[in-house]
Amino acid sequence: MINAINGVITACNENNIIINAGGIEYILEVSGRCSAHFAPYINKEPVRVLTVFQVREDAMTLFGFMDRAERECFIELIKVPGIAGKGALKILTSISVNDFIRALDSRDLSTLSRIPGIGSKTAQKLVLQLRDTLVYDENEPDGSRSAQTNDAKAYEDVIESFVGMGFEKKLVIRTLEKILTKEKENLKGLGKEECENHIFPLLLRSLS
Repeated sequence: MINAINGVITACNENNIIINAGGIEYILEVSGRCSAHFAPYINKEPVRVLTVFQVREDAMTLFGFMDRAERECFIELIKVPGIAGKGALKILTSISVNDFIRALDSRDLSTLSRIPGIGSKTAQKLVLQLRDTLVYDENEPDGSRSAQTNDAKAYEDVIESFVGMGFEKKLVIRTLEKILTKEKENLKGLGKEECENHIFPLLLRSLS
């Protein structure tokens, strides 16, 4: 995966930006909010643009994002059946990540249905599939929200065990992420099962 491109923005259009990195110009498909974010940097100091590289039978597309929250939201959106990359960008153009997740949290189908291309059925599908996946990250400097981290995703079985015990999934994920940060050194060199055995009692103690 191409994680990010560092270079100079040479153009910002409604649906894409062009960035010059090492003499090579890349076209990145972006949301309207992302394009507006980078517009002030055209032909100025170098910037870092987070990316997702998507390879399909008929095309290879490089998507760009203004921050981690937008990228993680995009990654979760394209997992929803019927929402492809460009559809996800339209959603991210129409509503901020914070407002989108706030609508998911409150099951605000009215707000979600007003997003261009999203009807009532798709709005319901978004709530069902993403409400417990996109969570608030208190450690983000701008207070933005994002999807659960890759570290937490590695403990999906542990998360589901606690959900089965009646704990709210978002609370489990937030608590797990804090424990993983605190226990990072203690988990080094351990196998998957050993890590889970180490984390489980700590998580149970924190949630009880």
